[in-house]
Amino acid sequence: MWFKQAQLFQLKNIKHYSLTELCEKLSELEFRECSPSIPFGAGWVSPINEEGAPLAQSVNGYIMICLRIEEKILPSVVIRHELDKKIKEIENADNRRVGQKEKYSLKDEITINLLPRAFSKFTEVYAYIDTKNHWLILDTINKKKTLFFTSAFRKVLGDNIYPFSNKLISDMMTVWLTHENYSSSFSIEKSCVLQGTNHESRIIRCKEQNLFANSIQLLIKDGCKIKQLALVWQDRINFVLLDDFTIQSIKFTDEIKAQIKDMEAGTKQQQFIADFLLMTESFAGLFKDLLHLTNDPSIEANDHLVPMMQKFGS
Repeated sequence: MWFKQAQLFQLKNIKHYSLTELCEKLSELEFRECSPSIPFGAGWVSPINEEGAPLAQSVNGYIMICLRIEEKILPSVVIRHELDKKIKEIENADNRRVGQKEKYSLKDEITINLLPRAFSKFTEVYAYIDTKNHWLILDTINKKKTLFFTSAFRKVLGDNIYPFSNKLISDMMTVWLTHENYSSSFSIEKSCVLQGTNHESRIIRCKEQNLFANSIQLLIKDGCKIKQLALVWQDRINFVLLDDFTIQSIKFTDEIKAQIKDMEAGTKQQQFIADFLLMTESFAGLFKDLLHLTNDPSIEANDHLVPMMQKFGS
């Protein structure tokens, strides 16, 4: 349940449902396994893997939900093998070449016929609603999974969900390294990814490097910007910040782990509550500090960087 990556969305004008009402709304799209001829599907399941558990779990103003995605697995090599067999049968029987349009039609027909024999792959995407800050936090930065989740969320709870976006984050992280001007809540670790502004294919990955060293500073002066940066927040959370304001490689430090051990949990439900509360309270502080940094107009950019004056999420 502990998130390994996180993506932040703003919720605007979302109706305030009670937990019972929210579960009723989610039940409108509760997960059902796909019929044999359907290639994929998605629906809501309980975030706690217990029979009869509700579709949403609420702790201290945070509400956890979970979307299950089912995808039928049909290897392309199998489809291609069956297609080649069918093409040869037609060409030998009719003494003619099969055209491209007919090949597409045959491929669709073969796929439909093979679907009932395909295996299903199940994926869970967890997320929670922060009712205090009107945020939705997803435990994924994968575009396909995000699309599945946001589509299902909008179907049951409305369209007022917006991703945070700011084109200046790469500039901001670059300024942090060139000016060493960032909040004391954060410390910069020894890894990053740089990308050339004039040559996007120029990618430089640094690990176990002093990012304030001359070698890195020369790359920045040469036109490279920071695309990913490893950070630590308040000695509590290690993570990598990406230039689209998503975070990955999240690891909670020993301080958090010690708090987990101190909170004795006798049942699975109690353990969920303890873990969920610690994670969400930590994330609330982390995202507030990140948003504050991206709103800070005092950060002066280099001459080749865009000034950091645009409000984040406005």
